[in-house]
Amino acid sequence: MVSSTRRLSIIVVAFLILGVLAVSPAAAQVRVISTSLPAKIVDPNGGFNIEYSLSGSQFGSATIQLNFYLSTTRNGSSGAALLRSLSVGLRGSGSGPFAAPIGTQTTFIHPVNLNASGRALLQSIADACAPLNLFLLVDINGGFFSGSAPATTMGSTKLPDFAFTGGTISSSVIQPGGTTSISFDLFTRCPATSPSRVGIFLTDAAFNPLSFIGAVTISAGAGTSTLPPTPIAFSSSIPPGNYNLLLIADVDGLVPESNESNNAGSFALTVIPAALTSTSGGAEKLEPDVALDDGQIVTLEELALDPPAIELKPLPNKR
Repeated sequence: MVSSTRRLSIIVVAFLILGVLAVSPAAAQVRVISTSLPAKIVDPNGGFNIEYSLSGSQFGSATIQLNFYLSTTRNGSSGAALLRSLSVGLRGSGSGPFAAPIGTQTTFIHPVNLNASGRALLQSIADACAPLNLFLLVDINGGFFSGSAPATTMGSTKLPDFAFTGGTISSSVIQPGGTTSISFDLFTRCPATSPSRVGIFLTDAAFNPLSFIGAVTISAGAGTSTLPPTPIAFSSSIPPGNYNLLLIADVDGLVPESNESNNAGSFALTVIPAALTSTSGGAEKLEPDVALDDGQIVTLEELALDPPAIELKPLPNKR
């Protein structure tokens, strides 16, 4: 038989255990019952509202920590990126119980009220080449995900944007009848849906076109296309002077781009008299983002009768 004193001790211990459980986050009974985002968010950096509602109550703490995440899956199975953490006050006083706020709550999401990782997440979505279907997930105090809302379409479709990112000419000083080699790197982050060509032209020092040299085929897709060092032979009758080799991406104008004004790059080329038996020009880098006046825009139709000086092969697929 258990004595009355022994029974009292057991009851006291049991209440102490229950008290510990009541203040433990694992025992919190506040829960998320709904969340929502706008169905479409074209500019994630422009700001948007998250709406949510809670129910239940808890002992021990008058606040909870809500953590909002974005995931490509409804349950976060492919990973969830933290968007924002928010401290939410509960109703009540003293030692509780503390009840969830009444009704629908709203929190505004904008880069200015996010930490560095949240801002980076929104920027990555804004930079994506196509809209993403993302689910909003939320947990309380780091517990299980709950409150999954229907997928939200975030971001917008981006056009490709060709730009030269590197290249060399060797040598940059030749004699009439001489040969030089060029290479280049052409980059687009968002994919082009059709092939295009880089036109290569000889111009005077002011970028006025003189002749069409050739064109390089660029495959559809995204990434960097590289022309390896390729020789260009010039006529023995080319007059000495200062010239440019002008490169124009999407020379045929087949690919709509987000920026059509950064498609030109150039190499400076000097032709010296044949009587000078040595040249001093070494390898020089490509000059990207060459600005051309309207009268200097080169089209193949204008120079179609000029035979190409070299045959340029199609580039391999972008990597």
